[in-house]
Amino acid sequence: MESTSATKPPPRVTRPSADATRGAILAAALDVFSERGFDGASTRKIAARAGVTQPLLNYHFSSKDELWRAAVDVLFTRLADQLTARAAGLRGVDEVTSARLLVREFIGFSARNPQVHRIITQECKTDGPQMDWLVERHIQPLYEATASMLASLAERGAVPAIPPAHLYYILTGAGPTMFVLGPECRRLTGLDPSADEVIEAHADAVCLLLFGPDDGARHAP
Repeated sequence: MESTSATKPPPRVTRPSADATRGAILAAALDVFSERGFDGASTRKIAARAGVTQPLLNYHFSSKDELWRAAVDVLFTRLADQLTARAAGLRGVDEVTSARLLVREFIGFSARNPQVHRIITQECKTDGPQMDWLVERHIQPLYEATASMLASLAERGAVPAIPPAHLYYILTGAGPTMFVLGPECRRLTGLDPSADEVIEAHADAVCLLLFGPDDGARHAP
C-alpha cells in the first residue's frame, strides 16, 4: 500500500515575529550599552546576547548609533509614560502627597530598570554626542519637571530649602544607586535590591529624607 505520508503537509515551522525579534535585540542592547557604554559595546556582542545573527540585527538596525538611540528611546519613553500615567491618576490629590507618590514611582522604576542610570553614567564618562542627545531628548524635560516640582515644594516648606538643582541630584543619586550598584549591595548588606520589600523600604527611606515622617501618602490613590 502506498504510504499516505507523502500527502501530508510538512510540519509548520514557528518563527519568531519581527516584533519579537526587534524587542529581543532592543532588550539585549540596553543591557550591553548599560554595561559597556556606546563606545565599548559592539553589535556582535548585542546580537549574541539577543540570540540572533549579526545579519538579522543589521536588518532591523542599520548602525550601532541607530540601535543605541532606539534602545534608549524605549527605556526613557517607558519611564516618562509611567510617571505621566501616575501623575494623571493623582489629579485632585494634594501637592505633597502627589510628590511623595511620584518619587516612589521613580524609585520603583529605577529598581526594575537600572539600565537608565547605568547608561547615563556610562555616557557621562566620555561626554560625547550620545550625552548631548540624551540630555536634549530625554533628561532635560525630566529635569525641568522635577526641578519645578521640588522648587514649589521647597517654597512651601515640604522639602528642605535647598536649590532645586541640588535636590534633583540628591533624589536621582539616593533613589537609584542601591539598584545600579546591585552586585555591591548584595555583597555588603545581604539585601536583594530586586526584592519588592527592599524596594519599598528604600522608597520609604528616600521619602523620609526628602519629606520628613510619612503622613500616610503610601496609602493614597
